[in-house]
Amino acid sequence: MAILIAVLTMAAVLSHNGAVSIKSTCEALANASPAWVIVALISMFGFILFEGLSLICILRSIGYRCNFLQGLLFSASDQYFSAITPSATGGQPASALFMARAKVPGAVITAALLINLVMYTTATLTIGVVCLAVHPDIFMEFDTLSKVFIVFSMIALLALSLIFLGLLKKGDVLFKAGKVIVGFLKRIHIVRDSDKWVSKLESMTKDYATCVRLIAGNTRLLVAVYALNLLQRLSQISVALFMLYALGGGLAGQGADLWFIQAYAQIGSNCIPIPGGMGAADYLMLDGYQMLFDADFAYELQIVSRSISFYICTIASGLITLFGSIATRRTKAVSNAS
Repeated sequence: MAILIAVLTMAAVLSHNGAVSIKSTCEALANASPAWVIVALISMFGFILFEGLSLICILRSIGYRCNFLQGLLFSASDQYFSAITPSATGGQPASALFMARAKVPGAVITAALLINLVMYTTATLTIGVVCLAVHPDIFMEFDTLSKVFIVFSMIALLALSLIFLGLLKKGDVLFKAGKVIVGFLKRIHIVRDSDKWVSKLESMTKDYATCVRLIAGNTRLLVAVYALNLLQRLSQISVALFMLYALGGGLAGQGADLWFIQAYAQIGSNCIPIPGGMGAADYLMLDGYQMLFDADFAYELQIVSRSISFYICTIASGLITLFGSIATRRTKAVSNAS
């Protein structure tokens, strides 16, 4: 489904402007500055890297050591499955799976992912508030539908932040829900020894509360995790700016304006229930880019920027997840054999 939406989105973008085609876009890339394209790719990779570093910091603060490659795998699996599922948090179960394979207990996984989600939404809201404070005029230049997307996503992000904070403070709600699920599975004869599962959940509740207290009392950690999530979002937004320079565009002041336009576009597509915000993100980018550039260049820039910041990022995340899955399976097999 995600591939189909991606193909339809790209076809729709190209069909809206006859002067822009796959051929012309490839020619533009061939003539682009290699140095700026490399900078754009590095910036794209930052979207994977900074979340990995954030999760490593959280887990180490609780006493669970994980290396750089493990953190990269936790992040890449999150990014990949979030990109192909209709939910901004669709990758969390995949990330949790790889943490579990690394012998991280369930309670610690839950606390770590929730803390990271809180900081991710907070960082995104911070960027939105700054954009509205510094450049409200750009927001006003978007068309009505784009404004609806942006406002809706800001409200949804605020609501999600409050929900995640509530779950951190009232973690027992998660485990009560788990007990309900266990009871249901017992009634339909999937789970037999429900008492064992309930006992595990009760133990996890205590461990979870301990983890949250450890994290909440570590101000330096919280600041570091927030900063890493902020860098993650900034690196993704900045891809469009670097591709503008790569294509040889950008008069005085246009680069800064483009960055804010891209920030609005990223925020506006963040909570749209479509895999990777496909369609919505493209619409917002094109609507915003045409504030600064003629239609041909706006479409060209949108295609190459989106290709790097989303499609290539998703492919890279998928490959890391694939190789990481193979490696962890082999490690598990060797461990079981010994």
